[in-house]
Amino acid sequence: MDLSAFQKWYPLDSLSFKDIPEKWDYGFVYVFRKHSTKEVLYIGSTTNLIYRLFGNYIGGAGGSTTQRIQALLLEEGFIKDTEVAWVETPYYYPEEKHLRQTYLEQHGRLPLWNKQR
Repeated sequence: MDLSAFQKWYPLDSLSFKDIPEKWDYGFVYVFRKHSTKEVLYIGSTTNLIYRLFGNYIGGAGGSTTQRIQALLLEEGFIKDTEVAWVETPYYYPEEKHLRQTYLEQHGRLPLWNKQR
C-alpha cells in the first residue's frame, strides 16, 4: 500500500457518521493531511474508525498521542485545514508500519504528528 490507495478525502471539520462505513470486516489504515498543501500529517491504524475519529481525536478519550493530536486539531485550530482518508484492510497494522516506513524513506522523517522514534 502507498498513499495513492487513499482516494476519497473528507474534511475533518465536517466529517459525520454517515461518511464512515456502517459495517466492516477488518481494520483501517487512515491518514490525516493538510488540505491546503496536501502534506501528510499523521498515519495511523485502528479496528474501529468511528471510535478513533469521533471518540479519540474529536472527543479526547485516550492516551498521550490522542490528547496531543486532539489539542492540535481543536485547540490549535488545525481541524479547519485537515482532511482524512482511510482504507479497509485485514493487515491494517503491518500496512500502517509499511506506510510510515515508506514515508520516512521518501521524506527523511515521519509525518509531523507521528512520533519520531
